[in-house]
Amino acid sequence: MHRYLQRHADALYLDLEPTPDTPPRCSGCQRVGSPVHEYRWRTLRDLPILGHPVWLRIRLRRVRCPYCGPKQEQVCWLGRYARLTCRLAETVAHWCSKLPIRHVAALFGLHWDTVRLLERRRLAQQLEALPEPAPRRLVMDEFALYKGHRYATVVMDADTRRVLWVGEGRSREALRPFFTWLGPARCARIDAVAMDMNTAFDLEVKAHCPQARVVYDLFHVVAKYGREVIERVRVDEANRLRDDRPVRRVIKQSRWLLLRNAENLKNDGQRIRLDEL
Repeated sequence: MHRYLQRHADALYLDLEPTPDTPPRCSGCQRVGSPVHEYRWRTLRDLPILGHPVWLRIRLRRVRCPYCGPKQEQVCWLGRYARLTCRLAETVAHWCSKLPIRHVAALFGLHWDTVRLLERRRLAQQLEALPEPAPRRLVMDEFALYKGHRYATVVMDADTRRVLWVGEGRSREALRPFFTWLGPARCARIDAVAMDMNTAFDLEVKAHCPQARVVYDLFHVVAKYGREVIERVRVDEANRLRDDRPVRRVIKQSRWLLLRNAENLKNDGQRIRLDEL
């Protein structure tokens, strides 16, 4: 292509025109040599040079292909309807994996929505390139979406750490679409499922993967033991000794002493008090 360079303020402007002796290629069937139907100008952004934005104004040929009809000529470094060159789009998508979208937009002087679209396109391409999942062990967990106890559920492959599914809610109905997507054949391959002590998760796993072993998260097991066993016993003992106020006061003030690990006791006094309890 012929190039004509201009500079205005802090930006560089280049006019690109096709070389007359280079025949156009149809973007549909890749056929070379179709007659030119018309010319159109398109303005787009390219990678900056020495910190200066670069604008390209390209004269594109529209060919009359005998097989595809009127088609835009193919340009290897320009996507269909694109307003950015391929190398700029790839560079922006690359930096999105390292910086927040807002910072990347400021770095390249692009709109936030444009950068977000490029990031989503990059993620979609990466997902399409992944092989079909065949998990043997799963991990399930819930996380908060908004304030007000609104949650979502995420399911991962425990061996590859690949996120398999994310859905809003934490009920059996919210988790069921995952097993529908997984299918009976892959459900039968599941050996174990790690989860917190969520009854809905437990019941749904047993309904679709009865052969899978359920492994509870140790943190939730310990937390539930402290909350529903030790705490319940402490409260019941305090209620039983309602008439013995000095002893009842000692029991009521011992919550954190009972929950603390033995190696975390601060002094001998706490150890003696724990033995007395």
